[in-house]
Amino acid sequence: MTTTMDREQETLWDTVKFLNKLHDKEKAEILLKTTIEKSLRLMNVYTPVVLQLHFSIPGENDLEDLKQLDAAIRGKMETYQSEQTFEEVLDYIDMISKMTQKPQETNKKMLASILEKKTKETARVSKRAYAPLDKSAAVETNKERNQQFYTTSEAARKLGLSDQTIRRMCENGKFEGAYRSGGGHWRIPEDNFITSKQQDKIVDELFEQIDRKNKEAGDVDKFDL
Repeated sequence: MTTTMDREQETLWDTVKFLNKLHDKEKAEILLKTTIEKSLRLMNVYTPVVLQLHFSIPGENDLEDLKQLDAAIRGKMETYQSEQTFEEVLDYIDMISKMTQKPQETNKKMLASILEKKTKETARVSKRAYAPLDKSAAVETNKERNQQFYTTSEAARKLGLSDQTIRRMCENGKFEGAYRSGGGHWRIPEDNFITSKQQDKIVDELFEQIDRKNKEAGDVDKFDL
């Protein structure tokens, strides 16, 4: 993972903490969901169960602990096979589960969903070796849903990954219902992500406000809104 991604993720956590101090609950919760989603994606343990969850903002100390654990896991991604790293991922899932109304139930559902998803991915990769993947059914299903879609560049920006990585994830079936358009471009259903495009817009506006204040005030604290 690049240093830039590390800085971006740390900035997200710090901004959640700052908004929490300002008692701006709505923006804090939206940004918290975005931050958790990016973390789970980078850990390769994202699960659609998260879409159904509502996270309550924990205390400042708990947020800092979550931020530090996130950083520790990301720092070990290159040696991800270590048992300690997997234990820390489980701790991370446990911590975010405690921010929901039913922590134990959430924890079990997330772990079960991750195992199910990994099993399906393995089966899908094996099947691809024997038969081409038919995407026509996915295309029709998504059209019927009449939902919003992300391009690979939009998803890359949202998750802090490269466009190439997103395309590879699409090819490996990481995004449910993703398909190639008539022009050969990937389209990713919005319901693969925790936050909607409208919520993404709120987050983008927030960071634009931070950048604007920085430019106007020079070297002041980047969170001095």
